[in-house]
Amino acid sequence: MATVDLNVYRFDFDLTFSVLLMNADGTIYHRYGSRDHTSADGHLSQAALVQLLRDGVATHEAYAKSPRPPKPLPRRTILDIPAFAARTKKTKVPDCIHCHMVHDAEREQAISDRTWTPDGRWIWPLPSQAGFTLDVESPARIATVRKGSPADRTGLRAGDVVRSANGTRVLTEPDIQWFLDRVDAKGGALKLEIERGGEPRSMTVTLPKGWKEVGPLEYSWRPFMWQLRPNPGFGGPPLSADEKKKLGLAADAFTLKVQYIIEWGDHPEDGRNAKKAGIRKGDILLSAAGQSDWQSSVHFQTWFRFTRRAGESVDLRLLRDGREVKVRMDVIP
Repeated sequence: MATVDLNVYRFDFDLTFSVLLMNADGTIYHRYGSRDHTSADGHLSQAALVQLLRDGVATHEAYAKSPRPPKPLPRRTILDIPAFAARTKKTKVPDCIHCHMVHDAEREQAISDRTWTPDGRWIWPLPSQAGFTLDVESPARIATVRKGSPADRTGLRAGDVVRSANGTRVLTEPDIQWFLDRVDAKGGALKLEIERGGEPRSMTVTLPKGWKEVGPLEYSWRPFMWQLRPNPGFGGPPLSADEKKKLGLAADAFTLKVQYIIEWGDHPEDGRNAKKAGIRKGDILLSAAGQSDWQSSVHFQTWFRFTRRAGESVDLRLLRDGREVKVRMDVIP
């Protein structure tokens, strides 16, 4: 990603797979690649991608008849983001700049510019946030509509085929996500042209305040999560089934073995705070604030960032050398 022009190539940088179909003049026709917390490839289909490449030819031919090149913008790479450039001066430019680092760098710059708000975390929302899902094999076709959702209130139905969003032809889920990403988290609208039973229809999905928000579990797959605060200051993997059995823990019990305490990087105070509370490497976290229903370590990490507030304290229940230990940790900004 070191030399990629971020003013041209935009997609969900947290993804592990993304395809852009575009014109040489910088116009992006379509995007392909999306996911949710359940798996990295559950929204992907080889057949759907092949069909997109075929259908993309029609988009290209239509565009060639009436080209509308985007207004040229200065070339901008991740190395041109002041916050990221300053960081590399302190250390060095990483040998491999990962895609997700773009989200991290842009957030860090927004904090520096004092333009960051908590709503900035809600990036590239899935159509399910508006109340509908798409068919993986035919990704412009609506698969389900959630009862009582904005999509349901608009009148969208399973089987409808989305032809355009805000006046632009769409063929894929991220084509729609591109426009959803630009709707304010405080509310807005998405205009859709759909086809139902061979007949075209116009629909406007009205999105209420808070429509972009998802829970910790749904957000936990995003690398972007690790940049959010507050941070518990420690982390590690879950115990294996055999390890749980030896300790007399239920097979489905949540566990997190404290493998590291963060005393490095930008916020070494996080680890010092955890140590001050009495947390040690090797401890096994069983619950926090009376809760223990997390599905993974990253689910816990996301929950902490989403629900804890600086100035509060959180009670942690740990297992240490086979004995239960309770500690109270302050939550720091």
